[in-house]
Amino acid sequence: MDLEEGVVNSGDPVSLTCNVHKGDIPLNITWFFNNELLYGSTDISIVKAGKRTSTLSIEAVQNRHAGTYTCSAENRAGSASYSTDLHVNVPPRWILEPTDKAFAQGSDAAVECKADGFPKPVVTWKRATGVSPGDYKDFKPNNPDIKVEDGTLTINNIQKNNEGYYLCEAVNGIGSGLSAVILISVQAPPQFEIKSRNQTSRRGDPAVLQCEAKGEKPIGILWNINNKRLDPKGDNRYTIREEILPNGVLSDLSIKRTERSDSALFTCVATNAFGSDDTSINMIVQEVPEVPYALKVLDKSGRSVQLSWVAPYDGNSPINRYIIEYKPSKLPWDSNTERVLIPGHQTEAGVFTLKPATTYHIRIVAENDIGSSEPSDVVTIITAEEVPSGSPTNIKIDTSDQHSLIVYWKPPLRDEWNGDILGYYVGYRLASSEKPYIFETVEFTREEGKEHHLKISNLKTYTQYSVVVQAFNKVGAGPLSDDVKAYTAEGVPEQPPDKITCTTLTSQTIRVSWVSPPLTSANGVIKGYKVIYGPSDSWFDEKTKDAKITASSETILHVLKKYTNYTMEVLAFTSGGDGVRSTPVHCQTEQDVPEAPIAVKALVMSDDSILVSWKPPLEPNGIIEYYTVYYKQVGADEKEKPKSQKIVPNLKNQNLSYQAKNLDSNFKYEFWVTAATTMGEGQASKKATVSPNSSVPAKIASFDDTFTTTYKEDVTLPCLAVGVPPPTISWKIKGVQFTVSDQIRQQPDGSLLIRDVSRTDAGEYSCHVENDFGQDTVTHQLIVNAPPYAPQVTLTSTTTSSLTIKVKPHDSDIEPIHGYTIHHKPEFGEWETVQVGPSVEKYTLDHLLCGTRYQLYVTAYNSIGTGDPSDTINPRTNGDKPIIPSADKFIDELSDSITLHLNAWLDGGCPMLYFVIEHKKKISNEWIQVSNNVKPGGPNFVLLGLEPATWYHLRVTAHNNAGFNVAEYEFATLTINGGTIAPAREIPKEDTLQTILANLNLVVPIVMGVFVIIVAIVVLCVLKGKGNYQKDDVVYNQSVMNAASTLDKRRPDLRDELGYIAPPNRKLPPVPGSNYNTCDRIKRGTGLRGHYRTHSTWDPRRHMYEELRTHRGSNETVHTHRGLDDEICPYATFHLLGFREEMDPTKAMQFQTFPHPHSGTIGPSGMNTPHQIHSRSGSQSMPRQNRRYDRVGSQGNGSIYSPGPEYDDPANCAPEDEQYGSQYYGAPYDHYGSRGSIGRRSFGSLRLQPTQSSPEPPPPPPRNHDPSFNDSKDSNEISEAECDRDQLINTRTYGVIRGNSKVDGMTHEEMRKLIERNETGKAPAATNGQFTAYDTVAV
Repeated sequence: MDLEEGVVNSGDPVSLTCNVHKGDIPLNITWFFNNELLYGSTDISIVKAGKRTSTLSIEAVQNRHAGTYTCSAENRAGSASYSTDLHVNVPPRWILEPTDKAFAQGSDAAVECKADGFPKPVVTWKRATGVSPGDYKDFKPNNPDIKVEDGTLTINNIQKNNEGYYLCEAVNGIGSGLSAVILISVQAPPQFEIKSRNQTSRRGDPAVLQCEAKGEKPIGILWNINNKRLDPKGDNRYTIREEILPNGVLSDLSIKRTERSDSALFTCVATNAFGSDDTSINMIVQEVPEVPYALKVLDKSGRSVQLSWVAPYDGNSPINRYIIEYKPSKLPWDSNTERVLIPGHQTEAGVFTLKPATTYHIRIVAENDIGSSEPSDVVTIITAEEVPSGSPTNIKIDTSDQHSLIVYWKPPLRDEWNGDILGYYVGYRLASSEKPYIFETVEFTREEGKEHHLKISNLKTYTQYSVVVQAFNKVGAGPLSDDVKAYTAEGVPEQPPDKITCTTLTSQTIRVSWVSPPLTSANGVIKGYKVIYGPSDSWFDEKTKDAKITASSETILHVLKKYTNYTMEVLAFTSGGDGVRSTPVHCQTEQDVPEAPIAVKALVMSDDSILVSWKPPLEPNGIIEYYTVYYKQVGADEKEKPKSQKIVPNLKNQNLSYQAKNLDSNFKYEFWVTAATTMGEGQASKKATVSPNSSVPAKIASFDDTFTTTYKEDVTLPCLAVGVPPPTISWKIKGVQFTVSDQIRQQPDGSLLIRDVSRTDAGEYSCHVENDFGQDTVTHQLIVNAPPYAPQVTLTSTTTSSLTIKVKPHDSDIEPIHGYTIHHKPEFGEWETVQVGPSVEKYTLDHLLCGTRYQLYVTAYNSIGTGDPSDTINPRTNGDKPIIPSADKFIDELSDSITLHLNAWLDGGCPMLYFVIEHKKKISNEWIQVSNNVKPGGPNFVLLGLEPATWYHLRVTAHNNAGFNVAEYEFATLTINGGTIAPAREIPKEDTLQTILANLNLVVPIVMGVFVIIVAIVVLCVLKGKGNYQKDDVVYNQSVMNAASTLDKRRPDLRDELGYIAPPNRKLPPVPGSNYNTCDRIKRGTGLRGHYRTHSTWDPRRHMYEELRTHRGSNETVHTHRGLDDEICPYATFHLLGFREEMDPTKAMQFQTFPHPHSGTIGPSGMNTPHQIHSRSGSQSMPRQNRRYDRVGSQGNGSIYSPGPEYDDPANCAPEDEQYGSQYYGAPYDHYGSRGSIGRRSFGSLRLQPTQSSPEPPPPPPRNHDPSFNDSKDSNEISEAECDRDQLINTRTYGVIRGNSKVDGMTHEEMRKLIERNETGKAPAATNGQFTAYDTVAV
């Protein structure tokens, strides 16, 4: 059976066909519906089609047609059946359609919704999303109060919020389905959705309070305030209005103008038939906060301030934040205010964006949601200074020269100063170096916008430097600027090219090659090389040199002279100039064929012979091996080969001639000559034509020529003559007829021989020959090459470190000068030499000592040798000793220290070397050395450890190359509280006259005894000195006549060069390199204050003795006393060390001075010097323990000492406990050692001659045992002084006056012999300027 579709929709046609495939016919086919026999009807038809098929058709199937259909076939043999199901789809239809329902609030609600159909419909419920039907949504899952079961909606404990429209839908997929919308109402008392809430309002603004009650109408509403009934009639600010809503009532409570009192709890109460409900509104009236107060500063720094304040009333609105407002004090608040926001819960905060060293105004404002309070009172602060926060700007570097850079910059931005800029630190270092920067300080320039600059010197040539600049104020230095790199200017290469080689290529070309100098010495970018070349014999003359520039490391020199020795130098050059020339190399060009002989003479000698002579070629181009003389008859066949004769020249290439013989007098002959070298025969000379003749006139075969000879050599001037009869030969010298002398004579061949040529022999020499047939003359020029004359030297300018001289050759010099040698030395130094070229007119000696006198002379040299030296000049470089500053500029006093402003000292033009600083209390005699090596680099030196309110003396010695200067100051430290103290009062002095009168019993015997001793000494001196007085000793006479004024007459400018002024009873600082002691010990010990004394102090760096004036207290009165011994004391044993044997007692020499017959002591140059006395207190005994010398024993004429500390105090006779020890002076004095040269100068004009070494000092003379002199071993009158002298030179006018002697000075050997004569006891007469016994000499 075949069913077309198993499932059909209602109303569709259906056909069932039953076909019997097997079985015997006849067949009986029947249909069953749900097992009931089915017959045909109006809606079902059964049709049999054929014997085996039956069809059942339904025109419009309905739900009732759904079921099981069975087809049954039967025949005689049996039966068979087949069944199939027919399903009919039916759309849903209501069984129980839902309707609107109302439920009591809190009850369980159930609403049924039922429908049927095929397939069975699915029933669902949905709720409208709003108050009106339209948009429905499914129920929320997992809601236990709402359930849908078998189409029934159940809501447990229904509430007002469940009220609304609901949708029930039945759907089975057939048709559009069924739906029904119902309204479920909940009957409930009034209800407020919000039970309580807060409402805010700004004070003074209107406000509206609303409450909306939902529920069954009618609903009544009442308003309470703080649980009290609100009656609008009692306060017209309140108004109540109600509005009926679809689901309830809306009540508005309006407040026209809120006040702070309106901050209260308002309650809205709603009532209906089912009950009542209420809602609360917490009314908050808000306003801006009040002003914060009690603003104060807790702490501050350069960039921040810490503030605190008290929180104000917040206006019923929490303070959200505080606003700290600040501005610079000079600016208005409007547009220049900076703000810092602070959270509202804080009452302390900091401002961290301030600028240092700035005055600010600060205030604070509180802010809530309503607004901001008024600003608080203003607080004024000044921030602290800080180091600059910015670096200098616009840094530029200009290249000044090869050794310096100029740095330009502008100040940092004004906002980054953080105080007042005091200056800048400019640092520099090699760009490739990681070492720290070297800084120099530049003061700040106050001019607005002006660039600062600094020139950095002493830099390396063509080297990249990194430069930084930082500003500083009184707090410190700011950040470094970004480094700016720059190169110094290119210099010249310091080293020449290396491995210079030259190779001769041809007779006119030489190849020169070299290796570049090291890059480290190039001082720039090597642009190329210069090859300077020229003939070696004229190399001294720059005009004969040529230069070739090339960029490669070799070149070929062209167009050179043939067979010439060339000298070549190679240098590298940069944009900075030419570098150092290499060591010269020499190459000789190859030989070539020579040029033609200059001239040819053919002279008749007889009727068959002719003499041919010629001059050598101007350019022989090599060594002439031979000459070839050619001759032939004039008019002969040109093909005829001429006759020739080779002539080998002599060494000097003179008298070149050949005698052609066996000639025919009937013919003329022509002669010509060629020269030949190893390279071949050269060109032919011009031809000379002549015929032999029996008449032979006088002729000279020699040619006019110029002869150059060397000073002190022999020379022969040729005059080869022919003629028959033999001619007479005569010579003229400079136009004067020659006469025979030992030096000049005429030789048999007619030549003139000059022996031992001198400069005066130069000139014109003419030879004249004459016979009966003719005469002839030749003229020679003789040039004599001699060493140059002494050049003229003048000083043109001086600086602190250089001397510029002008050198001019002597006008009489003929031979070209090859160069000059400049000899110079400092006054107490070694000779040095400098070579300069012949074209140099001015030359500057650099790197000299500042403020130092030099000796200088110049010699010239040429190819012959070195000439005479020029006059010696004695220039002095600029600069002077340090200049003492005033106390107010130098010293700042505190209670326990002083600050010394070292930069207050002026250096006198010579850079400061170091300072020696000493101090002592005013009441003390002992100086305390603070430092003997204070470098001048720092601006200040702080002297610590002083006592408050105490008077002190300060002594500062400043040293530079020109010398030293000593300043002494008196100052008082402040009190502990910073106050000053009164000036110290001088102790009243006891009246001298009263003292003498009170001690007449002692004074009179002493005075008488002293008077007798003085008279005896004077008589002895007169007797001894009668034979020694020289009438022509003007200086000595002047010294005797007016001893006190001798010093000024001798040197009127001496007072400008005096040393420092020593106060009484104090030590002078030792002069470096010298050790002194004085002989004042024999003058001390009296109870009276004596005179003050001026001592001559030797300074090894100066050319003279400096007199040190002594001041007494503050009155600066200098007392002089004539007639007393000053520099050498009578009866004193001296300890004189050798020059290179300092501090070696084994090489010391001892000698004793003796009384002089005159009233004064002979000083330097035999002068009588003025005398002044230092008063000293203490014992007359010599220093004993731990002093420079300890006496070991005293026998006969001398004492033996052992060395102690290295330096003694100059011109000091203080007690032994005041002597300087070696611990006071260290390294700064080490470079003042002994000098190697000894010289002396007489009072006249003596040239100082340098010597290379110092001879041994002469042996000491024996003590004189004359009974008239003190011979006691234990005599207290003998004082012992030690005088060490590194330098015994006085380059001005000091020396030994030797009477009428014409000798400029005395050698050391003469001095030794003189002392040896004194040792033998001989006393020769004082004649011819010789010394006599007991004469005092300056050594």
